[in-house]
Amino acid sequence: MPIILLTAWLLEPHHAILLVVFTAAAAQIHLFPQGFGAADWEVTRPLVVGMILGVALGTWLFTILEADWLMLVMGVVITAIVAMDRLRLLEHLTRIIDLRARSVTSSLALFSGTVGTVSGGGGIYFLVVYLKLACKTAESLRGTNLILSGFFILTRVLLLLPTGLITVPHLVEAALLLPVVFLGTWTGTRAFQLTEARRFYGALQLLLLAAAVALMLRGVFKLI
Repeated sequence: MPIILLTAWLLEPHHAILLVVFTAAAAQIHLFPQGFGAADWEVTRPLVVGMILGVALGTWLFTILEADWLMLVMGVVITAIVAMDRLRLLEHLTRIIDLRARSVTSSLALFSGTVGTVSGGGGIYFLVVYLKLACKTAESLRGTNLILSGFFILTRVLLLLPTGLITVPHLVEAALLLPVVFLGTWTGTRAFQLTEARRFYGALQLLLLAAAVALMLRGVFKLI
């Protein structure tokens, strides 16, 4: 999400999201196989189905939204994600609903796929609380997350291919960005290890919120 929000100030939002999709797909390649042995497939299978349907819906919305509207939608969606994370709304919902119920699981997966596709990233956030409850070990949690993230990215790429939005320059730009992506991943990992987790996530949430609000205002002003 930070990549999407910051890049959208430099590029047209559709362009920014397409670049992130392909760089994220390349970065995910070496992680995806690690999930097969560790994932809890009883939990993973229904989530994958719901997420694929959500990605299909999100891709359709992505193709019909104009750039100014997409900026506004991205800002609103990401602000809502950060607010829900900050206020722990999903955790509070566990007191009144059963997050393990199949209807709730399917709805969360569908919503996550749609939101993540339209906003460019971050849809997995809506599944975190469920996965913490459903996965019995840290290894199965990580494995399940890797599989879901892999299917999320793969489905997005496959559904974007026939839209005509992807061009050769997009692929070249994504390839040129890969060294920077891996350098950023390494740097971010080091920064996380050296920083108290609570402060790290607090700073990240503030960055996301500020950038999302600014993006919303930019979209509103352009529409006006």
